[in-house]
Amino acid sequence: MGYHGRFEQQKQPENRKKGGKGRKILLIALAVLLALVLIGAGAVYWFIQNKFSKMNIITLPEDTYVYTEATDEYTRPPETVQTEETVEVTTEETTRPPMSADDIINILVVGQASRAGEEGRMADSTMLVSINTYTEEVTVFSILRDSLVNLPAYKNLKGGKAKFTMCYALGYQQNGTVGAMEMTNICLKDNFGIEVDYNIEVSFDGFIRMIDYLNGVELELTEAEADYLNKDTLYVQRTIEPGVQVLQGMEALSYARMRKAAGDGESDIKRTERQRKLVASLLEKFRYMSLSELNGWIDELLPMVTTTMTPSDVTRLAAKILPMVSRLTMTGETVPVGKTGWGEMVDIYGDGTMQSVMLFVSDQQKRLIRAITEAEVN
Repeated sequence: MGYHGRFEQQKQPENRKKGGKGRKILLIALAVLLALVLIGAGAVYWFIQNKFSKMNIITLPEDTYVYTEATDEYTRPPETVQTEETVEVTTEETTRPPMSADDIINILVVGQASRAGEEGRMADSTMLVSINTYTEEVTVFSILRDSLVNLPAYKNLKGGKAKFTMCYALGYQQNGTVGAMEMTNICLKDNFGIEVDYNIEVSFDGFIRMIDYLNGVELELTEAEADYLNKDTLYVQRTIEPGVQVLQGMEALSYARMRKAAGDGESDIKRTERQRKLVASLLEKFRYMSLSELNGWIDELLPMVTTTMTPSDVTRLAAKILPMVSRLTMTGETVPVGKTGWGEMVDIYGDGTMQSVMLFVSDQQKRLIRAITEAEVN
């Protein structure tokens, strides 16, 4: 054997030793990297858990819908059946699983009108925010307060016909905020087929502070709307002109509650349109907030929120929704939907007093609404 061959033969153990060291260093590096990732994930999880524990969290009974009346049967979208033509060309569209109710998150947001020390609890505005993570669309449903609904026989209540605006207050009388949320959820399921995943309640004071922290919200006002705001000397302390204006907290609240501006023929419908415009403006503002600004806003708002969401729920939903925030589109609807309801004067309680209400066909509403909120087809 030549010299070169002996040299290589003698060096092999050393090479193996170095290779072993290299593998050990690589494994150690990977272990350290994994540890850092886990520590980082744990820190983020702890941060979110700590942050959102500032909310007032309540739990609704698991058997909430035990009170509901039987609803019609609905069918899921049919599975995609591949033919010879569709097999030849495989695209993301054909291989993507069909949309289901699991892709949609329904959050009921109530703006309640009572203040500290008041015994009652009224829902001044009620919105269902339906987030479709499959189509990346948000549908904001404004539930008309004058909708004539069948109230559920909840706890000590016998139920019966009443305006929807009564539901939250009656539920609160029975079992506090839990009762208000639970009875409202049942009422929406019975009359409109809406199944609420999470409830959020924000007071007037919370709404005002939320807007003020953001230095106001930008809205385009008509002459009639500006005139109405200028007559509201309780919430509005300056002269407001028509056109694009930045409304501060109390001014924005007056705008959101406005029902009798000149030209408001169908007052509650116009009112809910304004509320959806305000929500759209807020969402647009959130798109461009820095992390520090968003963090400060969350700290300001959360103590004033009562919700059925746990910190773990928030963590899971944030992971699902935040990556698509910049792409989300928003549309607005009223409930009853699709202009299928109609106004009428009705003697609700049989006492000779006629009241203005919004009538609707329940089965029709369930079909229209559940197509959006539960991905159901007939």
